Formats: sequence, structure tokens, C-alpha cells
Amino acid sequence: MLITTEGIVLKQNKIANNRRMIVVFTKDYGKISAGTGLSERGRNRSALALRPFTYSEYEIFKNRDYYNINGAGIKRSFYSIGEDIDRFLVASRVIEYLNETLEEGKPQPRTFELTIEFMEAITQAKGNYETMLYAYLVKNLGMQGVMPELNQCVDCGKKREDFEMPAYFSISGGGILCGDCMEREKSDGDTLIFKPHFDIVEVLKYMVRHSLATFSRIQLKPEIQRELKKILSEYLEYYLNTDLLKGDFDA
Repeated sequence: MLITTEGIVLKQNKIANNRRMIVVFTKDYGKISAGTGLSERGRNRSALALRPFTYSEYEIFKNRDYYNINGAGIKRSFYSIGEDIDRFLVASRVIEYLNETLEEGKPQPRTFELTIEFMEAITQAKGNYETMLYAYLVKNLGMQGVMPELNQCVDCGKKREDFEMPAYFSISGGGILCGDCMEREKSDGDTLIFKPHFDIVEVLKYMVRHSLATFSRIQLKPEIQRELKKILSEYLEYYLNTDLLKGDFDA
């Protein structure tokens, strides 16, 4: 049957007979792998719609788990992402993240809308790209079902407002720890516990509450950004099996 859906290209590979396999994150069907004989050369609507950082509408032939892209038209091209190397590298991390963490054939409309919001926001931004990436990832944790617990200790249930000291953060526990539970976990050999030098609860909640465009105007202090990156890196690897944030953001 023929279906029509919106989507974003995540990846493509050349296959036999001048065809390509396109990995598309679609709004209605989730991540799918679709073959196509459409040419990516030229500047017609179908060619441009098969390129990265393009929000498009696809006409697809679907037969059980087989998909073939018959036609495509652009809804929005975020071409300016490629005009700034730092912007491009950060936006590419989002594409990589989606390709690594999304399940085939499982719709995630909230993640799809968040991704369009991110592309629109980073296109307009003049800097602070890394901060925008971290805000995107934090927002998406809840959509992926792995949002850390920020309101109470993950071990004893003590409310955060009753903590006698700033919260610790446990990767394996999936959220914040009070001081007493941190000491016990450390003595048991848990090495994935962080003592942030900033209020991690307030930072993460702020990222959840505010639009991505907000973070184009807010610059985290370098030391906070470094700590947040390390914590998110370990968290993403532990729960979503991606090493997306390992290493530097460079070409």
C-alpha cells in the first residue's frame, strides 16, 4: 500500500542497481529503512528531500516490513546548518543519536517534534550549540523512558528538599542520592556516583521546562558544561547504549 508521512533522513547507503537504502525517522512509523531509485543529484524536490538536515514529506510503498520511497517533497530545509562547522558537528550528533537509539518501526512522535524544534532552533542560533544539544538530550530522556529521578533519593526515598547537602547523582541508580545513601553505595563499590559542583537538579529541570530556543541565549559556565557532559555521557551509555558524548566535538 502507499503511505504518506513526514520524516528526516538519518543515514543513507548505496546498494546495487543504482539504488540506495535510506534510513528515515518518520513521524508516523518511527525509524524505517527504505530503498529508493530516486536520484540525489540535481536540485529537484525529490533529490533535496533525500539529503540530511531536510524535513520532508515522503510517498512510500509499504509491504509488511519492506519500504520503498517513490517520491518526496521538502517541507523545510535546514541548509544553514552546514554553513557553520560547529553548528554542523553538534547537529550531526543529534542525527547520530537518533540513528543509534531509536527502535525500528516504533513511532515516537514527541521525539520527532522535539527534533524539528531542535533543527529550527539551532538554525537560528549564533552560538551555544553544545548547551542546546544537552538540553535536547535531557528533554528526550523522558520520551525514551529513562528520565532520571530528581525529586527524591533513589535509594531511601528521602525528598530532595530534606537533603542536608547538595544532591549526589547515581548513574546506576538512575537519579539523585542523599548523603547517607551515597556513603553506603560508595562503600559497596559503586563508582558511577557523581558529586556535581552545581545544582544538577535545578539545571536538568530548567532544561526540561524551557524551549530549546532559550538555550541559544544562555551559556553554561565552562566548568558546569564539562561536568554535565561527563554525567550525561555516562548516563546515555548506561541506559541507551550510546557513546555519543565520548570525545570532543571536532571534525
